[in-house]
Amino acid sequence: MMVNSKLMFNYLWGLMFFSGLLSGVLISISSDSWVGVWLGLEMNLLCFIPIISGSRGGASEAMMIYFLIQACGSLMLLMTGLNLMNYELMFKVFISVALLLKVGAAPFHFWYIEVASKLRWVQFIIISSVQKIIPLTLLSLNSMGKNSWVVYLSVVWSGLTGAIGGINAFAVRKLLVYSSIGHLGWVLAPLVGGSVMWVTYFSVYCLNLLLVVLILTKYSVFHINQLKGAKILWSGGLALLISLLSLGGFPPSLGFAAKWGVIVSSVEFMDLFSLSILILSSVISVYFYTRLGLTVLVMNSEAKFNSGSLSDMGIFSGVVSMSLVGFWVSFMIMF
Repeated sequence: MMVNSKLMFNYLWGLMFFSGLLSGVLISISSDSWVGVWLGLEMNLLCFIPIISGSRGGASEAMMIYFLIQACGSLMLLMTGLNLMNYELMFKVFISVALLLKVGAAPFHFWYIEVASKLRWVQFIIISSVQKIIPLTLLSLNSMGKNSWVVYLSVVWSGLTGAIGGINAFAVRKLLVYSSIGHLGWVLAPLVGGSVMWVTYFSVYCLNLLLVVLILTKYSVFHINQLKGAKILWSGGLALLISLLSLGGFPPSLGFAAKWGVIVSSVEFMDLFSLSILILSSVISVYFYTRLGLTVLVMNSEAKFNSGSLSDMGIFSGVVSMSLVGFWVSFMIMF
C-alpha cells in the first residue's frame, strides 16, 4: 500500500512539473517581449530540473550541466534582446548563438551529449523533443535563422557530428543522442530560408523517436550488445527495424518523405555542398540504424521464432501504419 501511495505521489508531482514545463513553452512562444520569453524559458527550466532528478546514476551532474548551460543561454538571450536591438547584425548573431546553445546544435552540442546520455528514456524523449520547441520556434518566428551564417554553419556541423558520432557509438542511448544532433541539421536547414518545413520534419522525427524508445523501453535495452539476448519478439524486432529505417530516412518511409520535403524547400537558398553533407550524413545514419535493427532480427532467436504479445502487435501495427502513410506521401511527392 505504501509503495502504491509513493508511486501515485511521484506520478502527480511529475504531472505537475510537466504541466509547468509545457506552460513555459506556451509563454515563451506567445510572448511579444524578450522579458516574457525569458520568463517562459526560466519556468520551463525550473520545471525540467526536478524531472531530471528522478534519473539514473549521474543525475546530479546532468542537472548541474543542464542548469548552467540553459541559464547562460537565457541570460545571453535577455541581455541581447534588451541591449542590442539597434545593432541588427550583432543582434541576430548573438540571438542565434544563444538559441543554438540552448537547443544543443553543433558546435554547441557537447553539453547535450553529456546530459542526454545520463537520462532515462522518458527524460531523454522530453529533452530531445519538448525542450527544443522554444529555441526552434524563436528562430522561426523572429526570422533569426533566415540568411544567418551562424545557423548555416550549424546545419553542416550538426549533420557531420551526428553521422560521425553515431558510427562510433555502442551505447544505444548515445547513438540516439548523436542521431538527435544530426536531425537538428535537417530541422535547421529550412530555417535558413525562412521555411516552415522544419515543423513537419521535427514532428516526424519526434514520432519516429517515440516509437523507437517505446520498444527499447519495453525490453530495457541500453547497449547494442544487450540486443543479442534481449528476447525481443519478432513483431517488436521488425517494428524496431522499420522505425529505425524511418528515423534514418530510408525510402519510402515517412522519414524519407520529411527529408525530401526539406531538400525541396531548401534547394533554392542552400548550396549544393551543404545539402550534399546532409544527404551523406543521412546515408551514414541509415547504416548504423540498420546495424542496430539487424542485430535484433539476425542474432536474437526470440525475434525469429516467437509470436508477438498484444503490446508488441500494437506497436507493430502502429509502425506499419506509419510506414504505409510514408509510402503514400513519398509516392505523391515523387510523382
